[in-house]
Amino acid sequence: MTRRSRLPRFTSSLAFDAACVALPLFLAVTAKAAEISLPQARSRMRTSHEALKAAGYEVLEREAEVGAANALLWPRLEANARVTRMNGPIAIDLEPVRRVILALHPGVPSAAVPPFLLDVQDELFGRVDVRLTWPLFTGGKIDAARWAADARKADAEASLRTVDDGLSTELARRYFGARLAAKVRDVRAGVLSALDGHVRDALRLEEEGFLSRAERLHADVARSDADRELKVAGHDLALALEALANILTLPGEEAAALDPTTPLFIVKELPAVEELKRTALVANPSLARLAAAGSLAGAGLAAENARWYPDIAAFGFRELHERGLTLLDPTWAAGLTARWTLFDGFGREKSIVAARERGARVEALASRARRDVETLVEKKYRETRKALEQVEAFGTALELGRENVRVRTRAFEEGVATSLDVVDARLSLARVELGRLVAARDFDVALAELLEAAGQSERYETLRASASGDVEK
Repeated sequence: MTRRSRLPRFTSSLAFDAACVALPLFLAVTAKAAEISLPQARSRMRTSHEALKAAGYEVLEREAEVGAANALLWPRLEANARVTRMNGPIAIDLEPVRRVILALHPGVPSAAVPPFLLDVQDELFGRVDVRLTWPLFTGGKIDAARWAADARKADAEASLRTVDDGLSTELARRYFGARLAAKVRDVRAGVLSALDGHVRDALRLEEEGFLSRAERLHADVARSDADRELKVAGHDLALALEALANILTLPGEEAAALDPTTPLFIVKELPAVEELKRTALVANPSLARLAAAGSLAGAGLAAENARWYPDIAAFGFRELHERGLTLLDPTWAAGLTARWTLFDGFGREKSIVAARERGARVEALASRARRDVETLVEKKYRETRKALEQVEAFGTALELGRENVRVRTRAFEEGVATSLDVVDARLSLARVELGRLVAARDFDVALAELLEAAGQSERYETLRASASGDVEK
């Protein structure tokens, strides 16, 4: 191969000119960018996401229901008032008794004995009283109601954790997806810039007769492909920022200004998988919801058993408007009431059987879920390890790729390498850079999924703070 003359170093001045043009544009963009770190994004999501708000409202609702169930232990005090109008007054006519008295005492004048007419109730009367009822024994019905309310509250709290952990994982997926899209765009822009310089060099060599037109056209094609890939990366970034803005409950017009500042990371020292499995069995919110369902089934069985016992309560009332009372109505009264269902068509027996089967069904589901959670933790752990190994493998290839680009470019300038060699070396380096970034994103998302499965999503930020090196360099 004929040795070409050394190419003059004119690319430095062109790069400087391009930097002078790009710097003001870069400063204008960054001035408008809304920088947001991952902790800030998580804080924003937890205070604004509608699903988390709804789950929080459900917890408050269940807490209020617990208070309502506890109120069943207290007496009930009620005030009652009514006004009644009848078709006529109620009276007792004892005129026959009067006539008998007069017949037995003929010497008594009739006018001396008043009419025997007793008024019992006026046609218009009112009643106002205060009544108190206090359950003394219900056979366990009140305790079952309180138990059920506590179980519903526990389920709501576990549901809130499920939503929070799921959204935290989804936030990591979207946040680092946007970060990856931004880095991909930067890599594509770097490839395009490098190929622009290579095309200029190739064109100069062609004009000087040291390069064939075919080789220069190959450089043009590679540059055109790089430009297309950069435009695609721009659209991907816009879509990723839109998705991130959505989970942060930000207006769509603010998506383009978002600038995720937390870099992609890796953690070489992962928690032991057996430790994660043990933790998952007690901390996974899905298992906590099944435990709450089992507790609710137990409360249902207790309530059905309580139907076999009588209900005993103390009662009392006091009439406040005594003018409305008749001769037969007391001013106050107090006592005990008891109610006992003796036969209901075997409904209680069937309800108890149904409650027992419900509890058995929940226990079977919980047993299956525990196995599934252990398998899920194992799966997510393997995916996290695989992504970590990919990042490390790409890290080794990255140094070789950079050295290959340097050697091929120098050889091209010295005339001992072709344009195809330089383009292939630069594209190969871009593939390695992108592969490493994608593997780092996969690690970050897999780690979030692993911690979610283990019920330890809150450890994500701690592990991220202990990141091993910068994978974006």
